[in-house]
Amino acid sequence: MSASPSLRRSPLRPPAASVLVGLGLIVASIVLAGQRDPGMDSTVYQGGALAVLRGDPLYESLRIPPPWEDLPFTYPPIAAILFIPLAPLPMHVVWGVMAALCALALGITMRHSLGSLLRREPPTWAVNILAVLPFALQPVWSTVGLGQINLLLMALVMVDVLAVRRYGGILIGVAAAIKLTPLIFIPHLLLTRRWADAARATATFLVLQGIGWLMLPTDSLRFWTGAIMAGNGDRTHEAANQSLNGLVQRLTGGAPDALAISLALGVLCLAVHAILVRALHAHDQPLAALLTTAFCGLLVSPVTWTHHWVWVVPLCVLMGYRAVLRNPSLGGLLILVLVAFSVDFRLFVPIGDRLELSWTMLETLVGNAYLVAAVVVGAAAIMLVAARAQPRFDGSIPAQRQPEQTAQLTQSV
Repeated sequence: MSASPSLRRSPLRPPAASVLVGLGLIVASIVLAGQRDPGMDSTVYQGGALAVLRGDPLYESLRIPPPWEDLPFTYPPIAAILFIPLAPLPMHVVWGVMAALCALALGITMRHSLGSLLRREPPTWAVNILAVLPFALQPVWSTVGLGQINLLLMALVMVDVLAVRRYGGILIGVAAAIKLTPLIFIPHLLLTRRWADAARATATFLVLQGIGWLMLPTDSLRFWTGAIMAGNGDRTHEAANQSLNGLVQRLTGGAPDALAISLALGVLCLAVHAILVRALHAHDQPLAALLTTAFCGLLVSPVTWTHHWVWVVPLCVLMGYRAVLRNPSLGGLLILVLVAFSVDFRLFVPIGDRLELSWTMLETLVGNAYLVAAVVVGAAAIMLVAARAQPRFDGSIPAQRQPEQTAQLTQSV
């Protein structure tokens, strides 16, 4: 699906950027007022960049000040190289920069979500207002609080899929090079028959990783042969891991075959995802198809922390638009999603010290709130797509074939 002409001219331009950044930082400051040390992950990004400049090993203990001195760098080496502009800044300034970029990314996300639905440039005032509201969602405010890069990667993918007309796929390749999880959007390009864009995304990813190998060969070898799987340690059972693997780990008490079960569920999820994406693409629903891929990626990833679920932002835009203009029954689903992602469910269940492995049935339901919401919305999407695929019976009786028509049909068969 090609983007509207107005969006093609400047896909990365956020409307009224200065106003958006100001409002975003004000809201972020209010939300984070009780946090003593914001910017945990942005400090890791800076620590990785400083390790590159100092010649320190990237996948050993980074020289990060307390309270985060033991945090590992879990991204590919090229990511640390791309984070080098953060190196000379004071630690809390790095967090401020990431918070501002998150606000800009929300503006870009809102602009292209609405633009995809309206098929034209959305009103600036609507984008600015809607870009502030997501700060009430736990994945968003936790991303801002941590200084995480999730919102920036989402904006890159959305621009690439929904707006870029020429040289598509490059932004997806960049996003995947920084953090491997966006690799799932390369199959999305293939499923939507954007062959050249998929090739460019793959080439961009490989070229950037090649640069990482050339500049940091030892770190690259260590990452791709071990550190890639060791970054999160023995934490996949934690409530914050809202992936299928986290769910299975908790349900089975961390049984040895939990990973195999997770892989089987992941394969099933990918198969259903492929069918849905093809159907949504055929019905000219590019945003819905993109969100299907995004949420499939969240489900099948071995580790999906709560702050990774920022894709709930364009999901709410899509559901709100459909509920207001086309299908009011979606309002109930929208409320479910808003409740599930606005409240930190971990406040209501026992966590830590492997308590998640012995949850009751009610605690399991509450403690997997993101997964429950995703399954409910996904089931609704499957039913809607199936309903559209069914031929409608208008009450008329098909005309009886004439003998010569039947003979011709028989001969053709």
